[in-house]
Amino acid sequence: MTSLASGAARPLFVSDLDGTLLRPDGTLGARTVRVVNDLIAAGGLFTYATARSFTSASRVTAGLNLELPVITYAGAVIVDPRSGRPREAAILPGEVVRAVQLATAAAGSVQPILFAMHAGRDRVCWLTERSTSFVEAFLSRRRDDPRLFPLSSWAQIEDDSVFYISLIGEHEQLQRLRTQLRADLPRCHVVLTEDVYTPGEYWLELTSLTGTKAVALNTVQVEVQADRLVCFGDNHNDLPMFEIADVSLAVANATPKVRRAATATIGGNAAEGVAEWLALNTQLGS
Repeated sequence: MTSLASGAARPLFVSDLDGTLLRPDGTLGARTVRVVNDLIAAGGLFTYATARSFTSASRVTAGLNLELPVITYAGAVIVDPRSGRPREAAILPGEVVRAVQLATAAAGSVQPILFAMHAGRDRVCWLTERSTSFVEAFLSRRRDDPRLFPLSSWAQIEDDSVFYISLIGEHEQLQRLRTQLRADLPRCHVVLTEDVYTPGEYWLELTSLTGTKAVALNTVQVEVQADRLVCFGDNHNDLPMFEIADVSLAVANATPKVRRAATATIGGNAAEGVAEWLALNTQLGS
């Protein structure tokens, strides 16, 4: 059990959001809100690391009294949760961005969504004339998102402003594209995973080698002077932070690969397993 008393060990607790801290419907449970806020009020160190943007993540975590920097876009952007101010993004190599643009120009069935810093903020960019049903489904869930920035040409944004790329489609489509891009992929961090809310919908996600959850967590851990790292996760983009964690905890609904990589498996997200573990292991009670 971890003591939160002054002078004791100071672990940094870091949770993924979707599939981990959030319930299957994408919301925080009341117990999770209570336990995490009690942990923070007692002087505990807690933050999240998510593939979501801060725009999206801040909405679903509004009930949490977060103080530490949060990790968004799978590690590409660190944000102050109180001001919403992002730090400089970990930019993808321009060669990778151009390779994805060229490869998808020939493969109309899969089109990229580029996330770029443009006009002072993060933007969601796509080519309107080459949109796919998967891209349209993505956009339909974000109609009021201030980041949306439709393009008629990739020339409207700079290649060296792109920090995150998402390609959404069927598994076989994305595997073929991944093979086609194999010469360029060693220059970036790549994750292919199934969407936790839409079975059969897969995401091929690309970030800089310095834009991973592990790299971002190293930065935050040093800043907050934590002496241990305890991570919670469920999916493949959580594996980098599991590799550097002192304790890595997979929720019961995690993928088999994530469960195998974890120190232990805890309760699933439907049962608010992260909150249950924190309550039992940080002297917070239930």
